[in-house]
Amino acid sequence: MIMNNDQGTLLSVSLDQLRAFDLNPRITRNPDYEEIKDSIRNRGLDLPPQITQRPGEKNYIIASGGNTRLAILNELWLETHDKKYWTITCLYRKWSSDTLEKGNLQCLMGHLIENEMRGSLTFIERALGILKSAEMYSSVYGSLSQSELLNRLSLDGYPVHQSVFSKMTATVNLLLPHIPEPLYGGLSRNVIDKILTLRSSAEKFWDIHSRSQKNMPAFEDTFAMAILPFNVPLSCFSVEHIQDELTGLISQTLNIDYNTVALVTDASARKRESLLGLPAPVLPEVDAQRRRQPETSVSPDMAPPTEDLATSKKQPEANLSENVCAESEDLYGNSPENSTMDATDTTSGRQINDACVTTTAKSPSGLATDTIWNIDPAFDDLSSLASLAEQTAWELASAAGIEYLIQPSAESGFALEEPDTPLPNENRVYWQLLSFLTRKNESSAAVWQQLFLGTATAAGLTDDVIIRLFQLVRLIRRLHEKQREPVAS
Repeated sequence: MIMNNDQGTLLSVSLDQLRAFDLNPRITRNPDYEEIKDSIRNRGLDLPPQITQRPGEKNYIIASGGNTRLAILNELWLETHDKKYWTITCLYRKWSSDTLEKGNLQCLMGHLIENEMRGSLTFIERALGILKSAEMYSSVYGSLSQSELLNRLSLDGYPVHQSVFSKMTATVNLLLPHIPEPLYGGLSRNVIDKILTLRSSAEKFWDIHSRSQKNMPAFEDTFAMAILPFNVPLSCFSVEHIQDELTGLISQTLNIDYNTVALVTDASARKRESLLGLPAPVLPEVDAQRRRQPETSVSPDMAPPTEDLATSKKQPEANLSENVCAESEDLYGNSPENSTMDATDTTSGRQINDACVTTTAKSPSGLATDTIWNIDPAFDDLSSLASLAEQTAWELASAAGIEYLIQPSAESGFALEEPDTPLPNENRVYWQLLSFLTRKNESSAAVWQQLFLGTATAAGLTDDVIIRLFQLVRLIRRLHEKQREPVAS
């Protein structure tokens, strides 16, 4: 014994007296293991490990973090037999709990908090640790509701959001039995979210379409067949491959067209359908290239003969409609200056125009692909504008793989969350751009000039992204216009 204080007692302990905490949430090797080993070899321990002793036991255990350091000390002792690794100074804390179970729970929470501060646990390790703590809380305090459990965790210094807890539970129960290798390899929460969303959507589709069929396997068995082949190292893991495999199995088992199932299993398709319904059919491209005609004036004496006009009006209605639709807009969305239609025939002109308007191909956000500024009157209300703005922001974010950070907002259409981990530079540009539109981020004008216009050495944003961006700007502007309108009494 060296010293006593309010924080504990400093003790000299040999390695044969010390054991790792057997409920340690860390299961895999610490990714910083070699760096920590080099540091201990060169400098020794910067901080004494915190230890305690269970009632009635001879050995001490690690109380809060330090299991990796203990493993390294044992390894260095075997390599060198240097006594500085055999006997170490530790901070001893008495077992403060009146029961073994409560003391184990306090130790487990200490290890979780310590590792959370270092940010070195994988998502599955955190999930298993939290679920183990939930089991121990129930043992100590009796049956707890989810809200009571989360309140206990928060009071003990480890707050967990309800949605995160639900995802942890689903990950352990639904994914861990099938893909332990990528999960223990460090599969991120974002990827896990995508798999759980895919599973949930596919299960709902399965439940609906399997009711009318007999001798159908359970969905869990089908999902297991689809995901088991992807229990592979993290570097080889692909959500898209799981999606394709699951889509194919559902299609084959239920005898439903693959593309129909894909509308459910594809994330972007689900997002569009939830906002706008099923997509409108896309018209085939017109064979003849559309060209903008120069302005000309036609004098009355050069007008086509009446009989020619009459003959032209006898053309089949379908052909006439097709030709006018093809010429009703040029590549810039403008109407041609000339028309072969009789100027006095306003009724047929309106009918043909209506036909063209209703069959114009639209983007997933409900905007005509040749225009940016026009908004379909059907979507020109506060709720629809907000939904369309969120959808457009989601599509922009998906180009950089950060669509999971988009959340709905009635005020500006969408809100943008902070990423849990630093984003790569290219992805960060998209985040800053969307952050700018939500008024969260004040950035240098020069940066935006380079992104929008490009430079002699850098291309800037792609044309597709620029178009989508201005669609989003238009939707947000219109949403704010509608918000400024007085409320009808």
